[in-house]
Amino acid sequence: MSAHPELWKTLRWVVFSATLLLLAWLAIRGMERSVGSTVGGLEQVLGAITQSDTRIVEGRAEISESREISELALVEMKMSATRSFENEAYLLRYLPAGTKQLIVRGEYRVTAGYKLEPGVSLAMEGGVPLARFPEPRILAVELIDYQALSEKDGWANEVKPEDRAQLLRELRQQMRLEAQRSGVLEIVESTLRTRLRDLLGAGNVKVERIPE
Repeated sequence: MSAHPELWKTLRWVVFSATLLLLAWLAIRGMERSVGSTVGGLEQVLGAITQSDTRIVEGRAEISESREISELALVEMKMSATRSFENEAYLLRYLPAGTKQLIVRGEYRVTAGYKLEPGVSLAMEGGVPLARFPEPRILAVELIDYQALSEKDGWANEVKPEDRAQLLRELRQQMRLEAQRSGVLEIVESTLRTRLRDLLGAGNVKVERIPE
């Protein structure tokens, strides 16, 4: 009879140990399913934002490599800029031909966002979503319309079509620089963070530059 208490103790210990092992196994399986669901969710979110094919690489979602350069436009706005052109010419090197002058105002559609180069990814780090994107940039500066505010010819020095074309090229470059200085690139990054937070249901999202 004295062996029965020891036997019951052993059985209870075996049952207790088996229960702990079962609970641990269930917890691990639950974590695996949770992680898998999270990674899958990251892939879906990255694909939805970038409109690109994505894949899972070492626990993070990445855009698939493509021969075509794709873009993610997040901000579009209308901007305007003014530029002037002036030229004084001479005949036979000494006889003034007069000064021609042209002042043009251009209306532009400016688009800003990201170039979706290899390395764009979305992962979880310390429970916080971590997005790796390149530097935000001006993607396009499109001329909508332009107006000549002033145009004046010299008596033998006329404004020519190539003068207008050159001025419009300079005006477009000026518009690009003004857009970069306007703060639109900061708006791009803020918009990206907001979209990621909304889609992931996260309170905070980190955005890092792709290592060069």
